[in-house]
Amino acid sequence: MAISVTCLCGDVALSVQLDPTTDHTQLQLCHCNSCRAVTGLLCSSYYLMQDEPPALNQLQEYQESPHVSRFFCKNCGAHVFAMSKPSGRYLVASGVLVEEDAPAVRSIQHWKTGDTGDGGLSAYLPGWPSTDLSCRLEALSGSPEQSHSARRHTPPEMLDGSQNPNKLQARCHCGGIEFYVTPPDASSTQAWSQWCDLLVPYNSGHADLDNEADVKWFLRAENTKYLAGTCACTSCRLNSGFPIQVWAFIPKSNLFQVDGSPLTFDRGTMRQYRSSPGVYREFCNRCGAMVFWHNDGRPTLIDVSAGLIQGGTARSEELLDWATGRVSFGEMAVQKDLVKLLEDGMQQYAQQ
Repeated sequence: MAISVTCLCGDVALSVQLDPTTDHTQLQLCHCNSCRAVTGLLCSSYYLMQDEPPALNQLQEYQESPHVSRFFCKNCGAHVFAMSKPSGRYLVASGVLVEEDAPAVRSIQHWKTGDTGDGGLSAYLPGWPSTDLSCRLEALSGSPEQSHSARRHTPPEMLDGSQNPNKLQARCHCGGIEFYVTPPDASSTQAWSQWCDLLVPYNSGHADLDNEADVKWFLRAENTKYLAGTCACTSCRLNSGFPIQVWAFIPKSNLFQVDGSPLTFDRGTMRQYRSSPGVYREFCNRCGAMVFWHNDGRPTLIDVSAGLIQGGTARSEELLDWATGRVSFGEMAVQKDLVKLLEDGMQQYAQQ
């Protein structure tokens, strides 16, 4: 089955063949530590390919482990392919498929949910767990010496927010990007942002989309947590390479470099991509992890890829309050059946 794939910037635009013996309507989500850290999301999802993809030299390769390499766009950071070793099997990231070629999602299988501590995104999505102890990509290696997915380097004091209540570490897989998030404080209330689509859909006709009332919607639980949620917009999908991005909305005043200095967007392996005028997305140019989204219109509030925050569990609920009412820009999703499953699952979870 031939499919067309593209990244957000368009530098990668080609056709590949999916494996004809695989049921691609079964979407396999891997929640392992490595998949979360190398993408910045709560899970990754790929489709198995028939052959090696063309034009790999256009992409940046990151050897995640002895068994797995990932390939992402050098310009915008979109994950496009992965390769399992030594089998040499290639996979294509599920979010870069163009709309007419994306398989329907009839069922979901979850891999490595035990790495999450809280189920991660699987808590919202009905499906069944894999019995394989490997990462989804490592399981394809065919090696009898498969190892568990590589663990992120997390200092012990950062694994439990109760042990270090003043900050949580955020880090990409390769360690080229590392920063800290502090809990809400007096400075957090000085941030401003127009309403987000997650809470007030842009097509709703809401009278105060620009938030002239200055509602601090990003502060939750009596100003002790930050709002976090899911997004299925076209830009996030093509920028990450996966259908569901996860953002935490955090005031810039609560983001710090490792040395304690205020956050900047030009340190370590961080690369900036301007996805539209005045809109910026940062990613790691070594491992490809999505890191930030921000724009000129609200410079005091930053969208942080929630999969990078290391709070001891994947959803970091000691710091983040997850919106369960809807998937942001779900109307723009290519795989609307996946979004419907996720929205139904989130609402059921909220009622428990």
